Amino acid sequence: SCFKYLGVHITEDLTWTTHTAALMSKARQRLYHLRQLRKFRVSLRILQCFYSGAVESILSGNITIWFGNSSAQDRKALQRVVRSAERTMGTTLVSLQDL
Repeated sequence: SCFKYLGVHITEDLTWTTHTAALMSKARQRLYHLRQLRKFRVSLRILQCFYSGAVESILSGNITIWFGNSSAQDRKALQRVVRSAERTMGTTLVSLQDL
């Protein structure tokens, strides 16, 4: 069983896999829009602003609560989202561990 409180999915066993899956789903939806912006050849500055506002804000929401206790597999999956954005934008981004 799981419930959502202040945007954080909390399970009975206090694992963060459900929350991580929800974050990845939302972030991947935003990555589609990032790819579309790249396709329209907008500047890197605009891509970075979009990433910061639409993707990074989702990934870093309440990060102090859940990131420390998340599994290595969940952290790796979230980092794949960041790497995907890096490839789309053609630049390096801040990893989740450094946020």
